[in-house]
Amino acid sequence: MKIYLASPFFDKEQVERVKRVEAALEKNPTVEEVFSPRLQQDDHLEHGSDEWRETIYNNDIKHVEWCDAVVAVHDYVGEHVDPGTAFEIGYGKALDKFIVLYQEKDPIKEAPVNLMLTDSLDAYLQNIEDLATYDFNEKTPIRYENYTHAPVAKDEA
Repeated sequence: MKIYLASPFFDKEQVERVKRVEAALEKNPTVEEVFSPRLQQDDHLEHGSDEWRETIYNNDIKHVEWCDAVVAVHDYVGEHVDPGTAFEIGYGKALDKFIVLYQEKDPIKEAPVNLMLTDSLDAYLQNIEDLATYDFNEKTPIRYENYTHAPVAKDEA
């Protein structure tokens, strides 16, 4: 199974989390190969330049298309899920990839998961050891069960 690892890596906490996920996927016997954008930043290009932007975008898109499954780390900064990760989940779903959402933060108190993510995923995991042992060949569905968000009523908006 070829995995695309979608995850933010913009601060120390996020980098440490994605490193744990990379290590868990490397230990997983059903994972053949992992593409982690964190490790593919083309450091020889000027960060933010047009060439860097085009290279990073095209390489990430190519690897979402290449993979068998997208493993996405659900992480928040403030009140917002990483938009790049959300995009990669959506693009993977549009390509009919198997979607695994991994979340360490409490989904009720710290980082609620939006309906568009909960209902696009195939498996929801919160334990790093579960990620290391999940059978990607079997693809057992694990539904997200903590959905609590209620929309603001139209007359309150």
